[in-house]
Amino acid sequence: MRNNTYSALGIALLATLTACGGGGGGGGGGGFPIAPIAITPSTPPPAANPDPVPQDPVLPALSLDFELLTNEFDPVKLLAALNAEGGKGFRWVTSPNFKNDPRHVLSKDTKATDKYIYEFLDVGLSQADYLTQINARGAHGFRLLNDGTLLRNSAVSAWYSYALETSLRRNSFNTDPNNDPVSLDGFLAQLNAKGAQGSRYIGEKLFASLPDGRFNIQSVYENAGNGAFQYEMLPGAGKDADFIAQLNAQGAKGFRLNFIVFLKSGETKAFYVKDKAQTPKFTYWIVDRPVDASAFLAQLKDNASRGRAFFVDNYASGTDRVTGPGSSEPVQKVIYSASAQCQGVLCGDLYAFSIMSIY
Repeated sequence: MRNNTYSALGIALLATLTACGGGGGGGGGGGFPIAPIAITPSTPPPAANPDPVPQDPVLPALSLDFELLTNEFDPVKLLAALNAEGGKGFRWVTSPNFKNDPRHVLSKDTKATDKYIYEFLDVGLSQADYLTQINARGAHGFRLLNDGTLLRNSAVSAWYSYALETSLRRNSFNTDPNNDPVSLDGFLAQLNAKGAQGSRYIGEKLFASLPDGRFNIQSVYENAGNGAFQYEMLPGAGKDADFIAQLNAQGAKGFRLNFIVFLKSGETKAFYVKDKAQTPKFTYWIVDRPVDASAFLAQLKDNASRGRAFFVDNYASGTDRVTGPGSSEPVQKVIYSASAQCQGVLCGDLYAFSIMSIY
């Protein structure tokens, strides 16, 4: 986005000369006539040059290729398709839905030799079994891509461990004041305590409700044995211009957007994360979401050619609204980002599986 500021210097000069004549004294003698003076209008100075129009930074093009997969609802067929593409170096990025045309977007670094292997977790796992499975797979180099999918880069030797931290929230049918949700300030303290231990928040998992009726929501933390993470919470910015300003101000300090919380009051809170061992810079752009999958694919490739990585799809702006008979919906947006002086998990097209959370 560009914020064009122009200033113009206008100078108005007003020259006024008043001439008056008077009679002399004694005996009715006459005075000297005063001739009018010809005024040459002043030439105004040349207008000052306008301020330069800010330009998007010139970034090196990313070596990314993209492809679309038709959404396959059969998990066996989907897993086979993902692994076939993973063998070609394609990684699952996101799954947009355009007018009931669901797709999977896959990304490939054409300069890398990465090969990806996918696994799906069993469904309906208990909290204990879920944690056991993701840690068993993490020890073999599989990391949690979303709450049901694991991904391993066979070209990289890595391990991951996972922890669950309670984030209880009140069931809407439960009015017991003792069951209030954990405060956001308390949640921020939890994030920073875990971050100081090298654990990064990656999302939430909902398990079966507790006997007292509360939702059993667990925060999922990933530890890869390096880094220490710091978190900040800021009030959400409703308009695109305000949000992009906040994103870039935080990005200049080395903080990357992690997720957004939507409160029942209608307020929002934006959570940012920083790798304390680095001094990276992040820059963001918000653009309109394309109307169909092929246009989205073209947008992904165009932004990669400009050095921008995909960040999050389907961000509800709040600035503009689409109105129709009996409805008014926020315009959907896509956020792209670029990083500098950055290495590791917070760089590139990181996508948290719970980038948007209801609290």
